[in-house]
Amino acid sequence: MRQQSMVMNIVMVIGLFFVGSIVLSIVLGLLGSLLWFAIKIMIPVAIAVWLVRVISVPSNNRRRYY
Repeated sequence: MRQQSMVMNIVMVIGLFFVGSIVLSIVLGLLGSLLWFAIKIMIPVAIAVWLVRVISVPSNNRRRYY
């Protein structure tokens, strides 16, 4: 088996880093967009649903003064 030259090894390592950085950029972009979605959309919706449930459910613990 013939060994590869030093230049070819260097080019392969640079190519590996290049492809790895593209993949990492895509993955981190997806994670960042999911985090943005969770913070900007889901948390306010969850707070609104919680408030509606707290306000609309009648509590049996209320004291009635006659």
